[in-house]
Amino acid sequence: MRIRSLMATTAVTLALTSPAASAEPALTLAKPTGDRPVGTTALHLEDTARADPWVPSVPYRELMVSLFYPAASATGPKKQFMSEAEAKAVFDEAGIEGIPPSVLTTVHTDAVVDARPAGRGLPAVVLSPGFKRPRAELTSLSEDLASHGYLVVLVDHTYENVATTFPDGRVTGCAACGSYSTEFWQKLQRGRAKDVSFVLDSLTRSKWAPLLDASRIGMAGHSVGGTSTVNAMVTDARIKAGIDLDGTQSDPLLASGLDRPFLFFGRQSLYAPGTGVESKSWEDDWNQLKGWKRWLTAAGMVHPSFTDIGLVGEQLGIDFGATTPAVRGQAITAAYVRAFFDQHLRGRPQPLLDQPSARYPEVAVARTSTPYLPAPTGDRPVGSAAVYLKDTSRPDPWVPSVPYRELMVSLFYPAASAEGPKTPYLTPEESAALLRGSGLDVPPDTLAGTVTNSVDGARPAGRGLPLIVLSPGYTKPRATLSALAEDLASHGYAVALIGHTYENAGQSFPGGRFAGCASCELPHDEAFWQKLEQGRAVDVSFVLNSLTRSKWAPLIDRSRIGMAGHSIGGASTLPAMVADSRIKAGMNIDGTTHVPLTGLSRPFMFLGHQLGETACVPGDPTWERDWAQLTGWRRWAGVRGAQHASFTDVGLFGDEFGVGYGAKTTALRTQEITRTYVTAFFDQHLRGEPRPVLDRPGYPKITFCH
Repeated sequence: MRIRSLMATTAVTLALTSPAASAEPALTLAKPTGDRPVGTTALHLEDTARADPWVPSVPYRELMVSLFYPAASATGPKKQFMSEAEAKAVFDEAGIEGIPPSVLTTVHTDAVVDARPAGRGLPAVVLSPGFKRPRAELTSLSEDLASHGYLVVLVDHTYENVATTFPDGRVTGCAACGSYSTEFWQKLQRGRAKDVSFVLDSLTRSKWAPLLDASRIGMAGHSVGGTSTVNAMVTDARIKAGIDLDGTQSDPLLASGLDRPFLFFGRQSLYAPGTGVESKSWEDDWNQLKGWKRWLTAAGMVHPSFTDIGLVGEQLGIDFGATTPAVRGQAITAAYVRAFFDQHLRGRPQPLLDQPSARYPEVAVARTSTPYLPAPTGDRPVGSAAVYLKDTSRPDPWVPSVPYRELMVSLFYPAASAEGPKTPYLTPEESAALLRGSGLDVPPDTLAGTVTNSVDGARPAGRGLPLIVLSPGYTKPRATLSALAEDLASHGYAVALIGHTYENAGQSFPGGRFAGCASCELPHDEAFWQKLEQGRAVDVSFVLNSLTRSKWAPLIDRSRIGMAGHSIGGASTLPAMVADSRIKAGMNIDGTTHVPLTGLSRPFMFLGHQLGETACVPGDPTWERDWAQLTGWRRWAGVRGAQHASFTDVGLFGDEFGVGYGAKTTALRTQEITRTYVTAFFDQHLRGEPRPVLDRPGYPKITFCH
């Protein structure tokens, strides 16, 4: 555990002669964002069942606790932020000189002392501060939660902070401060878990019990307070959900794990996966978390950014090294903590926790138990519909006993509204089929819960749109190109994403029928791959015939049709274009071709992963062969650091679950590049809008090979 003093961890610099320092300005905390007044009271508790772990001569453990709660009125004396003794201890420990500690006694708070509570049976959140830090450092967060209807139980862990003030005027110091081994931090975390259980026992037997719903208790903490949350949840089943805010784990979870919701939320510089010892401690515990879980990081924030130490310190002219302002850091912390407990203690789904938010671009989802698709980059809401098609003119090529070819198509399009239920990503059966053999230790229906961005069955907006046909890779359901399909639709395209029956892990049909991968049982020789490509070309022409004669026909401009695909879906684009002149432009995304091209004069682009660091050549020899037969507009681009899965949702899920697949460039970045080039290609060749990114590399990761 690397938790040192404020000075040691944050490279504090102080302008001692600044106007802010000399004028002792009125300091403020973050304003609560809820609509309820906040009350507070202080409790003095004694646990006579155990001696103090840091001062054994004290035969009991005594604690100070602040309760924050919704109040009947906002009128009355406001809570003091810190006592002068506590403020002096904080300044002395940090080595701050030139500012009178009394300035911290005048910090403006919003909680009314001993106000009459409003409400009963409230969800409760226990908060635990960092090592050496008084409980006052989490006042803003406490007030914010209380303003939204929570009972907040803010615990001071005696002798573990620089000063705790008791009702009789006694002030205890930091008896625990000194030598910090792994054993020390484990003792600290385990002791805090006992403190929390004792506090909960005391509350449920006190006059405050009616204020608390004992079935809805959560816990969060900063630094060692956050790491102690895991210990408290393991030892006390009453705690239903927990958060670690920027705290390095020193007491690893046992193999039995933890099956209740948990959130890691820390600074990006230290807790992004793979960055060092600190993130490794989260990685170890992450693998033992069996329930809902998220791992979030915030750019530009430092250790104090999650607390009032950062907020007040910045107002005093102290530079902690953050590039995100402290008031913004506090707002980010409050929003995500509140969303987490709203979802897991109140049962109110919170989209903020499902995928990156445009409101908080600083926050990245590093790991998740519920996969999500990145938001589309266009300015139009997206709708989608599942379309069932049956081609009675031919038997199925893989199961000849089926006298027709039946297909499922997902149609994406600009929608009239963004409101409504989101499109299911996969059925549970499709999810289980795709995950089978993946090695992921997740429930088989995990991908059925993937968070998408398109509205299921939304009313279309627009008519006569250019149409893009998308074909997925072999064994992959059509859904694995959903992120690309949603993005194209958000830019004004209609997109037909084809599920090629018996060629993917599994596909569900209306009524619950399920078709597995019949073609997977056959020898995969060159003749097999050629049959696959040519069969997909026939599928595409049938889909175009069907859509342009259906109720969806007004949505489509049949003179502006393009096609793209990934892997064998990309390879199939060439034979589809040769066989069907309605396809005006095509893209092959990372797919080796098997049916040699004998000439094509329409625009075509190859986009694939780049083997070398500086050049594409030698590239795929089948691309070289086909390149020579392209007589129209053509491009060949490589993405450095990408791998085959990087171009699809499979790569995105790999990164979200923390599964390595050999890529050096994140799938999110490759997805951004793919979206840019696919959209630009079709903008230029179906809409007649020149796109300079097609003439020169628009990203450092891109190389134009030809």
